[in-house]
Amino acid sequence: MRCLICDNEIRIDSLKQLFSVEPLRLCSRCSSNFVPSDEAGTLFQYNEWVVSVIDKLKQGDLVLIELFKKELVKKLSRKEWKNYRVTVENPNQEIPYPWLEILVQQVEKDAKQDVLVASDDVLVVTVEKAKNVKNQIGIIEKI
Repeated sequence: MRCLICDNEIRIDSLKQLFSVEPLRLCSRCSSNFVPSDEAGTLFQYNEWVVSVIDKLKQGDLVLIELFKKELVKKLSRKEWKNYRVTVENPNQEIPYPWLEILVQQVEKDAKQDVLVASDDVLVVTVEKAKNVKNQIGIIEKI
């Protein structure tokens, strides 16, 4: 197996990795940079590495969408957002590959009955979560 980001061989370092149901997608060096956020409205902690992954997505490396799916499903399944209709806000409309829309569509398709419910309330998914904005989930928080 090769890391989706750096293309190095993935070495299994723990029993958890050995018995993982899903295939490993990141090597230990890259996965140490991919830190989930404790904040309810943000998927991952901001760092230059995550920004570089987002830049690769913007350039069309859509296989990297898989890295964000699990965490987005976890955030959407939270009680306060369970009954919201999810939309995507893309501040830069010139992105040639709508990776964020594809991510949300895949999550909606995979979790239609378990997580997402049609509603009049809107939850916006965006790349950078702005501070003090209600009903928003961001991949990273704007600094």
